[in-house]
Amino acid sequence: MLPEMMSCLRVVEGRVRSLPVFAAIFITAWSGFWCLAAINGNSCSIRVRSEVAVRSPALTLADVADVSGKDDVLVSLLARMPLGTVSDVRLIRRSELVSLLTASFPDAVVDVAGADFVRVTLAKRPPDPAEIAVLLKAHLGSVTQWSEEELEIRSLGNLESVDLPAEGVELRVAGRRVPANYRGFLVPVEAVLDGRLLRTFWIKADVRVRARVVRIEKPVAYGSTLAAGDLREAVQDIENPGIDYVREIVEAVGMTARRGLGKGELLSRNSLKESSLVRSGETVRLLARSGSIVVSTLARALQNGKLGDRIKVRTMDSDRSITAVVIGRSEVQVAY
Repeated sequence: MLPEMMSCLRVVEGRVRSLPVFAAIFITAWSGFWCLAAINGNSCSIRVRSEVAVRSPALTLADVADVSGKDDVLVSLLARMPLGTVSDVRLIRRSELVSLLTASFPDAVVDVAGADFVRVTLAKRPPDPAEIAVLLKAHLGSVTQWSEEELEIRSLGNLESVDLPAEGVELRVAGRRVPANYRGFLVPVEAVLDGRLLRTFWIKADVRVRARVVRIEKPVAYGSTLAAGDLREAVQDIENPGIDYVREIVEAVGMTARRGLGKGELLSRNSLKESSLVRSGETVRLLARSGSIVVSTLARALQNGKLGDRIKVRTMDSDRSITAVVIGRSEVQVAY
């Protein structure tokens, strides 16, 4: 009879009521005695606090109330009962808790007391500079030519004025902004909580770049073709990281200088242009390949061409115009 009676108990504010149990007391004092003993032994008590501060936005009953009782399993289940989330400040009425308890634990013997409502505040923290530095280096590594290993975050500003939830918040740089100035540039950072944007704040960053780049070893005149001896690779601080620098000598060899280049100057890509390996009107060597067989003849170029360009040439012996691919200095190959 006892399990059947216990299943009818209900959660109420202040005290526990059970009409079937009281009826059983009148029917038989003996069964009533054991039933009350069971209620006293297995009931749980919930005392609602008046004010709490939580670190996680996900709330449980244990965050807002003290849960006690002799049934450890029931106490544990009650304590973990979810109450939704809090993004800043939230008020929860005791009557709301009673409704949730009744719906979630209809058979439980629970006494709910304490404050009429609880004020829940999400604990805040400033952004962690180390976390912001990692985030910023990853962002710059994805939108610039510099790798994360070549970047050093020297200082971060505006962090002290920002409050973030103590736990559960994800930070990300907004957009794919490329800084024009690495010394004191502003970066928008978004704080995301439970998949939704909580806030956007701006940080001020000072970034140092130290990387391997190509320098001019000896002066190069305007229009000259660069050779390996004109260049040198060096690891150094980059004063203007916004410029697109040449990183390896092999990238510049054979290119033409758009302007005069001085000794010690860092070589940028916009100071170079591709050289024409074939010029219109000059005599070129025309190759035709078939497996391991190579046949060559002389032809006249009808167009300028850089490496890999398809140009028109006219053979000397037949005066026939054909299409060929530039494969080297004054050298082309029949295009099939």
